Amino acid sequence: MNIYNINEANHLPQGTAVSVGMFDGVHRGHQKVLRSLGVFAENLGSDAMAITFDRHPRLVLAAENNAFHLLNTNDERFRLIENCGIDNLLVIPFTPQVAALSACQFAHKYLVETLGIKGLLLGYDNMFGNKQNNDFDQIPALATQCGFAIANEGSVSENGTQISSTQIRKALSNGNIALANSMLGYTYNTCGTVVKGRQVGRTLHFPTANIHCSDPLKMLPADGVYCVTITIDNQPFDAMCNIGIQPTFDSQNRTIEVHIFDFLQDIYSKEVTLFFCEKIRDIQRFDSTEKLVNQLVADKQKCLQYFARKMEKQ
Repeated sequence: MNIYNINEANHLPQGTAVSVGMFDGVHRGHQKVLRSLGVFAENLGSDAMAITFDRHPRLVLAAENNAFHLLNTNDERFRLIENCGIDNLLVIPFTPQVAALSACQFAHKYLVETLGIKGLLLGYDNMFGNKQNNDFDQIPALATQCGFAIANEGSVSENGTQISSTQIRKALSNGNIALANSMLGYTYNTCGTVVKGRQVGRTLHFPTANIHCSDPLKMLPADGVYCVTITIDNQPFDAMCNIGIQPTFDSQNRTIEVHIFDFLQDIYSKEVTLFFCEKIRDIQRFDSTEKLVNQLVADKQKCLQYFARKMEKQ
């Protein structure tokens, strides 16, 4: 996939069919739009181009909102967009100046003057431009004036709810991994580095790898115990993961600890990826380490049963 920066004005493809969006999560709704973009472009006799931003608008417009997290890093997002068959991606730095543009101002500046587009594909809830100076409803008139086509793509639903990045964040914050994965169309994951922890797990015969997330803006599921797959050097391993504090040991530090089944390798400093498959339970405080170990044995059994069912379906 060709990735362009808006500052490369002399090298940007002209006369493309485009769709504009943050595409955070690149969920099933985004995937439908991006695949339809390819068909739309072909019908217009042009190339397809997705247009996105280097930063989420909320990180610029509400910088004090430290609770906001992203579903994808930029690298993840770009890779998922490419997987939808998009050959050209334009990245626009999202600045206060860009945020101040109305929809028509944005479209005229970037889509018409810079790119000379042939067509614009809009998703079901697709909007861009300053909300206080909202002239998005005038985009069709601008299209007629400037000579580009407009097409619209419908929504994708999950059990009657329209799929959106907001709904996926809600599912993750509730620990509903199954729903989040279903809406995404792939298994939610995060990358990180294995670091030294307190090494309590090995005293319980459940050694764990402590994971430090690569991107602090990347959203993690709610605290709890999860069935996960961990990839190390591109090789997958079945595992279980604890996200949160350790109340049994009076630790208030939120950590990510992964117990990899039947695994004895030294992986300190390794880059790994966690794929969240299913939530097993909430974080609990146990009266004794014996009760904790008994619960860990039960957790492992649930994870093994999950992977066995998964193998049967393949």
